[in-house]
Amino acid sequence: MSLLVVGCNHRSADLPLLERLAVPAAELPKALRSITGLEHVQEAVVLSTCNRVEIYASVSRFHPGLQELRGWLAERGDIHPQDLDDLQYSYHDDRAAAHLFGVAGGLDSMVVGERQIAMQVKQAMETARVEGSARRVLQRLFRQAIRVGRRVRTDTAIASGASSMVDVGLDVAAERLGSALTGRHVLLVGAGKMGGLTAQRLVDEAAGRIDVWNRSEDKADRLARRTGGRVVAPGDLADAVAAADLVVCTTGAAEPVLDLDLVLGAVQARRDTAGPQVLPLVLLDLAMPRNVDPRCNDLPGVEVVDIADVRRRADRGVTGEVVAAARAIVDEEADRFVAWTRASEVEPTIRDLRRTAEKVRDAELERLSGKLSTLDPRQREAVEALSRGIVNTLLHQPTVRLKELADRTGADGHAAALRDLFGLDDAETDLDA
Repeated sequence: MSLLVVGCNHRSADLPLLERLAVPAAELPKALRSITGLEHVQEAVVLSTCNRVEIYASVSRFHPGLQELRGWLAERGDIHPQDLDDLQYSYHDDRAAAHLFGVAGGLDSMVVGERQIAMQVKQAMETARVEGSARRVLQRLFRQAIRVGRRVRTDTAIASGASSMVDVGLDVAAERLGSALTGRHVLLVGAGKMGGLTAQRLVDEAAGRIDVWNRSEDKADRLARRTGGRVVAPGDLADAVAAADLVVCTTGAAEPVLDLDLVLGAVQARRDTAGPQVLPLVLLDLAMPRNVDPRCNDLPGVEVVDIADVRRRADRGVTGEVVAAARAIVDEEADRFVAWTRASEVEPTIRDLRRTAEKVRDAELERLSGKLSTLDPRQREAVEALSRGIVNTLLHQPTVRLKELADRTGADGHAAALRDLFGLDDAETDLDA
């Protein structure tokens, strides 16, 4: 078994490629079934956020599994595999674990130390668990990643004063508006977790009316109760866009929610109402794939702020000492995870060794049953205990040593040697016959 991660993030790929690779929440079950249907993939989790698309997988063979995952990503992004080579990264075993732990701790985020990624890691694992694609190995990995993220934020100053993508995006949007967000009429398009974070920041900034549009009106209603705004009916989106100073988009839709025609109509309606001196309509798009048609940025009277703009502004003020302390935690925890995987890989061999030894012990006692028939129950139990003690004593050192060697150099060769030395595979056949 090998642990692999293959992916692209905001450092390795541009926004259009990340957009093509993105796996919206509604498509995750199908994507997970597709990936685990690959020949060498045993388990899989897809982490798809605004800043990254990554596949974490447990594979039966390293090189074939790596090629299958790379091919899946290339097909997803409609790009030739060779063209994707320079834009993606891959890590295995301890480096794969360290990468995920760093991601969960906010070390690999656009805004270093941000907290939202921890929720996204947890949700990715939960979706894969429900779909049956994350089992023993990846559930263990992701649960440890969630704990590591908490430890990094607790034991270091990585999250001290850290911004989030929402914070940075709203700061840029306020600049495009030409003033603070106070008193502004804002429309939230999307009522999920990021929409909730946006709403809280807007309330803190004393924004004016904060209306909410969402495909699920129940979710929109719950968020609108928090903001004090109104729920925009699905068919009234264009009018709501026209009436707003700022529109913040955070939905998980696979296609643009604000297409060119809708925004063009909203701009015209604003001009009809306020005349040529109308203020620009600012559209803050924090979604991946994008919720706003990129062509809207070319429309007069429209300012689009997208993830690329947030990336250019993102706060990278965390000191090197803080990052180094966080990295030390990540590396320590990655070593711990790898030690667990190596120990777990030799467990079947240890189990077979003990099972075979126990069958030999039972067979010998059965062979001597005639001679032992004169013993009373206490004497018979003493013989049983003696034989068990001999077996346990003989097996103790080989099993402890096998675990130590597996932890240092890997399990495969040592486990195979022990199986050969004790004839475990032959013994299983003979004893079960």
